[in-house]
Amino acid sequence: MFKSSPFAAVAIALLVLCHCNECAAQPEPPTGKNWQLVPELSDEFDGDSLDTKKWSADPEGHPALDWIGRPPGLFLERAVRLRDGMMEILVGKLPKPVVSNKYKEPATYLYHGGIVRAVVPTSVGHYYECRMKMNKTEMGGGFWIMSRGTPGKKHEIDITESVGHLSEKSQAWAKHWDAIMHSNAIRRTTPLNPEAEQHQNAKHLEEKNSDRFFRYACWWESPKELKFYLDGEYVYSIEPPVDFDQEMFLQLSIECYDWNPIPDDGGLVVSATVQDRTTLIDYVRTYKLVDANQ
Repeated sequence: MFKSSPFAAVAIALLVLCHCNECAAQPEPPTGKNWQLVPELSDEFDGDSLDTKKWSADPEGHPALDWIGRPPGLFLERAVRLRDGMMEILVGKLPKPVVSNKYKEPATYLYHGGIVRAVVPTSVGHYYECRMKMNKTEMGGGFWIMSRGTPGKKHEIDITESVGHLSEKSQAWAKHWDAIMHSNAIRRTTPLNPEAEQHQNAKHLEEKNSDRFFRYACWWESPKELKFYLDGEYVYSIEPPVDFDQEMFLQLSIECYDWNPIPDDGGLVVSATVQDRTTLIDYVRTYKLVDANQ
């Protein structure tokens, strides 16, 4: 039989406290309000396969969004899988180059990543959190939200973006992008709005994004204010360039960036182990505000 002791009691109390701190990630709600989980936009990824009622991993199969990836990185549905209570997005080299004529100019793809998009849209007032560990290669990406858009209006919120490893050819301004939380509010180009406008903010980290799991979050508090959180702590706000009031879709993607190019020999995208080429997403949780008496 287990015999209790003061040390055991302290240990149990610490475990309970740690668990509670992990769960209590949302900011203090306004007076008279509570946060309530939105099940259709939340997932613990505990199953054997992606819940297609919530998510689409087919880059061309989403009901509202369509993007196959930035060359030379092609999004592949099979790069996304669930295992051991995590969603995994694997990067690697394609068996042979793929040439696509989908866009204005032919594009050649040599490598693969993946993208996962929520099927149900979200809107202003929600709080979003993802617990993620970046892969250790030159590819990267993150947790973001984008609208389908109209001829004159298309918005994007990048909650976090980073890369796993800096390329020897990375641009000078990107030298910290393997240890960063970087966020954007972007008014995208449209036929009636030919110039994009971007407001951004960032926090440099003492550890690399691939060293451990970080909890990245955003409260889309109003059309005029976005508040960002790291590991449950407020870090900064961004005022969008225009009122952000469109419905948007949650997304997680691992892709190629032209400012952190993959080396000619494929770099770590080719040579790293499967484990190091895999981005892990422990969960995505979305909350809405409800009356405190509900």
